[in-house]
Amino acid sequence: MSRKPLEKALPFYLQIQQTIKERIWHGEYKPGDRLYDAQLAKQFSISRSPVREAIRTLINEGLLIMDEKSQITVYKPTLKDVRDIYGCRIALESAAVALAAERATESQIEELERILAGTETAIEKNEKEEIVKWNTKFHEQIILISENVRLKKLVDELHSLTYYYRLLNIEGNERGQIILKGHKEIFKAIRERDPEKAAKSLKEHTKEDLKNLIKLIEGKGEN
Repeated sequence: MSRKPLEKALPFYLQIQQTIKERIWHGEYKPGDRLYDAQLAKQFSISRSPVREAIRTLINEGLLIMDEKSQITVYKPTLKDVRDIYGCRIALESAAVALAAERATESQIEELERILAGTETAIEKNEKEEIVKWNTKFHEQIILISENVRLKKLVDELHSLTYYYRLLNIEGNERGQIILKGHKEIFKAIRERDPEKAAKSLKEHTKEDLKNLIKLIEGKGEN
């Protein structure tokens, strides 16, 4: 388990929050694992107050769960939840990409091209986490281009769980290439200034991701 020292520049609760988040994303904390604020405070050599604040934030983000007995456990994927989350993503991001196709500047289109190139390089090097990071950047850039602040806020609320699922979803045959192909279709529609085609391409791409995730979750025996 990583033991990265805390930095004084950032509030401790933010650093603890990020550390716990990364441990969940990368499987150091497994779905269903119990977490204890006293134990975490001891690990970080800090009082329990910032640990509790970090835990509260992660509960709001969905990565931690508090049950009726106030026990804290790591989020455990279910088929219903992944369908619900991806249903929200399809609705929100298809609206965003249609706006992006209408509003993208040349420099923003060039930035999307740069992101696609970064994705290709990560795929060539078989760097799965880098592929996920470029994947995230691509979708974030589309939200940025849409210039819809309220839509961005709604998407941001799903960020932690979306990233969690992206890390899971990179597993499988040729997943990097499949993701890149979907992004290229979306990019082509944006460059052609075709909102309808852009939304359709994004829906198909996200549904493909959902299909792979369902297969992975079923393989792990979740329901």
